[in-house]
Amino acid sequence: MSFENEVRLTRVNPSEIEALKNYVAELYKHDNDYECMVNIGDGVTSLLRNENLATPYFITRGIERIGYVILTKYHSVEKGGLTMYIDELYVEEELRRKGVGKQILSRILEIARGAGAKHLWVQAEPYNEAAAKFFESQGFHKNPNVNFEMPL
Repeated sequence: MSFENEVRLTRVNPSEIEALKNYVAELYKHDNDYECMVNIGDGVTSLLRNENLATPYFITRGIERIGYVILTKYHSVEKGGLTMYIDELYVEEELRRKGVGKQILSRILEIARGAGAKHLWVQAEPYNEAAAKFFESQGFHKNPNVNFEMPL
């Protein structure tokens, strides 16, 4: 693979917040949960203040941005310690199904293992069959949990 085609993860810095917000909006524009759109600004701003908990990265190829990923950290007794969660993963549409996801996942695994994570997880919306197939093809499996949430 030539250097200009290598996919990298580059930490988002505060001066790039608007570019990250734009990518997040792209990810959510097809989502039926319009309420989450209201939280994008606060959520992205909060990210850059809490890097001990979550780290946003731009996905780059050469000098070009082609998406983003947010990795969140938490402790799980059940999983044996530090767990990393792929909170969001977005690749520009024209680059999907071209091996970029596999390269990104390889970089994510390097980060997670380097941090000493015991477990990596991700979730996909029930209608996002392409994401489910991708993650299953990469060794992820569906867990038996039913998730619940409560806004505060």
